[in-house]
Amino acid sequence: MPMKRPWRTWLLALLLAVGPVGSALATHATHGKGPRVGVLVSDLRNPFFAYIARAVESTLAADSRNAAHITVVSSGFDPQRQDEQLKEMIRQRVQLVIVTPVDSTTLHARVTEARAAGIKVVAVDALVQGADAAVVTDSRAAGKLSCEHLVRTLGGKGEVAIIDGPPNTAAVGRVNGCREALNAAPGVRVVSMALNGGATKDGGVEQMTRLLARHPKLSGVFAINDLCGIGAELAAQVAGRHDIVITAMDGSPEVAQRLQDPTTLIAGSATQSPTLMGQRAAQIGLKLLKGQPPQQRVLLLPSKLVTRENVDGYGGW
Repeated sequence: MPMKRPWRTWLLALLLAVGPVGSALATHATHGKGPRVGVLVSDLRNPFFAYIARAVESTLAADSRNAAHITVVSSGFDPQRQDEQLKEMIRQRVQLVIVTPVDSTTLHARVTEARAAGIKVVAVDALVQGADAAVVTDSRAAGKLSCEHLVRTLGGKGEVAIIDGPPNTAAVGRVNGCREALNAAPGVRVVSMALNGGATKDGGVEQMTRLLARHPKLSGVFAINDLCGIGAELAAQVAGRHDIVITAMDGSPEVAQRLQDPTTLIAGSATQSPTLMGQRAAQIGLKLLKGQPPQQRVLLLPSKLVTRENVDGYGGW
């Protein structure tokens, strides 16, 4: 039953990710005889990154005669830990690194070190300077798409806040796109943009609780990703605020399920495809190892909007 092994493997990886992670590496490995590959994801507790890593692994394992030796690590959205993990990959002399950057700026120096050591580097989800290639969603367009829907659902007026996330290009792009949409609506007043929800459900709960206390007339929120949006919804429901509109980004299975509930506060999410992102990153990485650079250093993937109205036709991740 060959399809069962990856699920057991990923259960182990997820347990490692949510357990103690004080060491430099919380790992799981697939021991192929092909190239040595390090996969560094932001947080395996977030299904988005688990889907990316699983897609990378399945793509790299497709050639059974030359399947890669893969080590997967999760940083728990800790940029220092991710830097240490990449340092360890360099020490282990991997040939290819596929990474979802937590902090696009601070990881640059270590990526440069990896490249100097002859390691090919492919960034996924967010850009990092110095990488050989990157596979990302058009975050600015996605943020604009999500917040245009927020404005429409609010009838073009009201107090709106943005719950931000980690300091990488994906989060920055989403916020910039959202601000573009909100600034185009004269009846909308942005009351907060500085709160960081850490792209987690708990962070969404925490920051939404703050927002409701500071801005009792708050009517809408854009959350940096679906987990944060779900946390924001939970906080609003606990506070008895069932009149707030929330939009986010990812198009995750959990949000797709929420959109089918008529009581949800979540009005829509700009979608991504973590499976496609992982597949493309692995394919580009394999070509780099053969001396074949991509025609485009950055592969930009489009986003669509999933809403209460069209969720029944949404294919998901």
